[in-house]
Amino acid sequence: MTIAGGRIRSLLVALFVLAAALVIAACGSSNDNSSNGSSTSGGSTTKEVKIGAALIGPKNDKSFNQAAYEGILAAEKQHPNLKLTATLENKATDQQRTDAVNTLAPINDVVLGVSASFGPIFDVTADKFPDKYFVNVAGYTQKYHKNVTGFANDWGAPAYVGGVIAATMTKSKVVGYVGGAEIPPTVHGANGFEAGVKSVDPSIKVLKNITGDFNDVAKAKAATAAMITDNADVIFPFLDAGIAGSYAAGKASGKDPAMFKLTIPDCTSYDNIVGTEVVNNMAATQLMLDRYVKGTLKPGAVFLDLQDPKLQTLKLCPKYQAKADIAKVTKDTIDKVNSGAIKLPANAINPRPDYPYQEGFDGPVQNAGKTG
Repeated sequence: MTIAGGRIRSLLVALFVLAAALVIAACGSSNDNSSNGSSTSGGSTTKEVKIGAALIGPKNDKSFNQAAYEGILAAEKQHPNLKLTATLENKATDQQRTDAVNTLAPINDVVLGVSASFGPIFDVTADKFPDKYFVNVAGYTQKYHKNVTGFANDWGAPAYVGGVIAATMTKSKVVGYVGGAEIPPTVHGANGFEAGVKSVDPSIKVLKNITGDFNDVAKAKAATAAMITDNADVIFPFLDAGIAGSYAAGKASGKDPAMFKLTIPDCTSYDNIVGTEVVNNMAATQLMLDRYVKGTLKPGAVFLDLQDPKLQTLKLCPKYQAKADIAKVTKDTIDKVNSGAIKLPANAINPRPDYPYQEGFDGPVQNAGKTG
């Protein structure tokens, strides 16, 4: 009995040691997974996510590109595992944009292209990098890709509101629109502005000039000066850094024509700014990256007109918000667009694709299950 009891005790001790070793090994495995950053929770990831950004213009243009760049920085602050590795600026041609994407994709997890002009580039390049994700700010692809999400503003929506305001304000019955690069947002903005003007008074003359560059100050100044010479007393510069040229032309003329601004509100740089076509690329960019990290960003496209004023609207400067007639026509027009009482012309908004998309970030998915 003593010998048998000793053997039993020895066997029990061995089993206990083996069980303890298995527990320690399991704990060690768990610690290894968390230390390399691959753990997930609720679809989100704590793994480092590298982002490369390509901008159509400079990141300090005080407008479109700067807003998106600051959105990336805000997302980095919100999610410490996000890391912006490179920002390639002033990618003004298709070849430059293609080269930028091909440079960024191999060394990043996410490539963010800022401009509608990146949509066609992603159509060609995204499938070459199936393990990378592509985000298009202010644009979308024509084809469906399971690794691409586009956010496309209907730029013609707030521009339409600007046209209604311009028609309400003009005394000369001549207004103007100065556009930058000839890409869909510029064209949609021009068409929306003109439609808004004509909805108030079809006899008002609408001058239009597409300079070909959002940031060329000299071209913007020349185009704006010509419109002022032709009696335009309200002008909508659809420009980024180039808007400084429009302001300079307005000041030099001595006529101080009323003007609008694009993307980021600024009611101080020019004495007679009516308001801003607010397109909050900072908030939209941050929101898309936040959803990517959380695993809730859907491939396809998101479209936005005036349904979310935090992301896109026409915002008056205080000087004009204080004018009852201007404030009223602005609010009424926005409300009517949102209610459907005003139907925006087809040439002022983005054509909807034949693949999954949403109207607003939280709208239901249209064409669910379709892949183009």
